[in-house]
Amino acid sequence: MCRSGFFSGLLLGVALGGVIAILYAPERGDKTRKKLSKRSEKWHEVANDAVGVAGEFVNKSRKRAGI
Repeated sequence: MCRSGFFSGLLLGVALGGVIAILYAPERGDKTRKKLSKRSEKWHEVANDAVGVAGEFVNKSRKRAGI
């Protein structure tokens, strides 16, 4: 088997893909980072809300079960 050839091709593909992605990025890096930061804050809030709802559900279920 030619594992070194496969991994060399894989690394080359990753490198070329990264270069192409940077060249064709629709916005500057600082704008993209700001967008990602805002989206991650939004999803963090959504996740916290979901955890709160799940916790309430667990507490109600425990009370019903008498635990």
